[in-house]
Amino acid sequence: MANSNSFSDALSSYMRRFLNILTMLVDMHLDIAIQEANYEKRRLIGGFIMLGIGIGLITMGVLLLQVLGILFVHWLGLGWAGATIIITGTNFLFGVAFLILASSRLRGPVMSQTQARLARSMALLRTRERS
Repeated sequence: MANSNSFSDALSSYMRRFLNILTMLVDMHLDIAIQEANYEKRRLIGGFIMLGIGIGLITMGVLLLQVLGILFVHWLGLGWAGATIIITGTNFLFGVAFLILASSRLRGPVMSQTQARLARSMALLRTRERS
């Protein structure tokens, strides 16, 4: 009976340590995931703000294009097509610049540190299962 009791105590102690390690591992991954989620949230919000600015500038350029085009044609004496092309090209370049900035801000892996740590932990657990 004493042998059975010591085996039960050893098994209970082993299970407690295993659960403690598992809890610490999950807590660590959760903390990293929360930090990365906060970073990703700030990155996405900034990217969408830049995207909105780019779309707004392109829209504003299109709306003001008629007024500025008419004034520019009368002031310089250019033809209607030439004035329209110059103004459209300028607004388009500014809009494209903001859209490129927004695109680069929104591109990239999401939560890369969390994914890497989870992959390492899973690989470590798999190697321990095989041994």
